Order: sequence, then C-alpha cells, then structure tokens
Amino acid sequence: MKKYLLPNGVNWYRANFHCHTVHSDGAYTPEKVKEVYKNHGYSIVAYTDHDVLLDHSDLNDDNFLALTSCEYAVNESTPKFPKIFDVETGDWPRKKCVHLNIFSKDQHNTFMPATAIEQQWILQNRYPNTKCDGYIREYSKEGINEIIKRCNEAGFLVQLNHPYWSLNEREDYINMEGLWGLEILNYATELETGSEYCPYIYDDMVRNGMFNLVCTMGDDNHNHGDSVRESFGGSTFIGAKELKYDQIIEAMEKGHIYCASGRNNPPQFKELYVENNKIVIECTPVENIVINGYGRNDRHITAPENEEITHAEFALRESDVYFRVTIRDKYGNNAHTHTYFVKDYIEK
Repeated sequence: MKKYLLPNGVNWYRANFHCHTVHSDGAYTPEKVKEVYKNHGYSIVAYTDHDVLLDHSDLNDDNFLALTSCEYAVNESTPKFPKIFDVETGDWPRKKCVHLNIFSKDQHNTFMPATAIEQQWILQNRYPNTKCDGYIREYSKEGINEIIKRCNEAGFLVQLNHPYWSLNEREDYINMEGLWGLEILNYATELETGSEYCPYIYDDMVRNGMFNLVCTMGDDNHNHGDSVRESFGGSTFIGAKELKYDQIIEAMEKGHIYCASGRNNPPQFKELYVENNKIVIECTPVENIVINGYGRNDRHITAPENEEITHAEFALRESDVYFRVTIRDKYGNNAHTHTYFVKDYIEK
C-alpha cells in the first residue's frame, strides 16, 4: 500500500512567499507584481510588505491568489524602545535582527498582533482601516517568542526569514517557539550575500526539536529599477485540489508543500511515497537524488555523466529516524521536502 508523502491527485501551485511592493520598500504595485509573476507561471504571491498587513483579495482570479501576509522586524537596539530601522548610529550592518513573515489563515483578517508601537501611528494614518495593537518589541528570546505566540493566537502561520542576512546565530534560532516554517533560500539576499541558501539550519532546528517545521523558499523581491533580477529564484509549491484560499492554507498547515530554486523550470517532484518500506521518488529530470536522515545517514543516487534520472528508490531505515528528500538538476538548482518521521511510514 502506498503511503504518500506529498499528496497525490492534487494540483501543484507555484508560489512566491516573500514579496515587497510600493506599500513598503518595493518598486512595483501589487497589480504589477501579479502581472509579472503570473506571466512567469506563478499562481500565488504572498504580499509581505514590511509591517503593513493588507487584504489584496481584489487581485484574486481563477488562476491567481494573493495571500494576506506581511513581514515583521525585530531589531537589536535599545531594549526599552527598539526602533524599526536603527541606522543613526552607523552600526546597523552589525546589528542582529529577526524578520518573520506572518501568513493569515483568514484572507480578510488584517488585524496586526504585536505591532511595533512606533509603527502604529504610521499605519493608522496611512491605512485607516488597519487594526493593530501598540506593542514594544524586544529583541530577546522571550520577546521574539512572545511575538510568535501572539501571531499564532491571532490566526497566523509564522516563518523565520533569511537567517544569514539577519546575523542569526544558532542560539537564536533553536530557541524560537511556535514557528511554522523556515525560509531556506531568500533569493534576493542570496544574490547580495552568496550565503542565504541554508538547508543545514533547517536540519539543525529539526534536530533540536522543531519536528513540525517546514522549509520554504522565496524571492524577497523589491523590483527597484523596474528589474525582475531578484524575482523567480526561490519558489514554494503547494498541493491542493483547487486554488482557493482555505484550501491553500490547509495545505500549508498539513505540510503539503515543497520548495525549489531556479528561475526557469526548477526541479519538481512528480510523486513521493513509501511502499513496502521503500521511499519512491518520481521527479523531473535531475542529476542527483538524496535522502537526508538524522546525523550522517545520507544516501544518494547520481546519474551517470551527461545523463539524468527521474526515478529513485531507497530502503526506509529505522536508523534514519527521520528523512527529507533533495533533488538537484544539472544547473545546480535544488528542490527540498520537509522532514518525515520513519516511524509514521515503516511497516513491521
């Protein structure tokens, strides 16, 4: 009997989970973002403008869905009154921060929990219909976890963004509680730093108890200079019957997703299941298929030189404890699943 790791019999929708528009520091209007992403094969965009949560459901159509979302910033600064952007002292490049994307489970919910108190008046003057609570954000383990907690309680999924650019250290991210996801590729900051592809951080977080954490990729596009250079590089694919808001959110909560890098034709999974204690992978043509387990229990199949493969099978081993699957194409683009636990799939 097949036990599907990625759902079977659904449609797979390509999404950009990280995007900025003229409502914060982006150059494109939400309508322009929809146009360029839809023309590039995307069905979903999460409009994650900085500290402003807007309902863009007017952009929805049969082939496009806007996720109600935004990006929160918590910056290392004066603990009693942290600033959104503390650049006056000149040491901003060396200050740590935490950026969180929050995705609303209810498309029309634009209440912003844990809104930075100094941002409140800006929001209420510029967006009179925005509801928020003035809150003093504190850059500390307790402060960040309180923000995540408030967002979860208000009906949001919470994702940690670009840990390298944020100067996050191990003691920072392994102590976060209540996260739904980790952005393992932020395409814009990868172009900027060369260091923002970080599946190893995802593995570290899982090893330290974040067993339900998913991994995602996003662009963080700003489109300055009327450029799409930082667009289309990091995608998250969501499996659902229909392109409906409630179905997409349900798929995200259930982990019916995988993420992939590549601006054009990124590697994609076709089927992924366990049968007779074997992990079976069907995918687009790639050079390398890898099973990552707990510790160094990694196994792989690599195509002969100048060839590609679309199928692989691996024994399901109890010693792996858990596993995730990576596929890599000839251009160096990768697709990743999140973690699955062996005990949920092995037959004895």
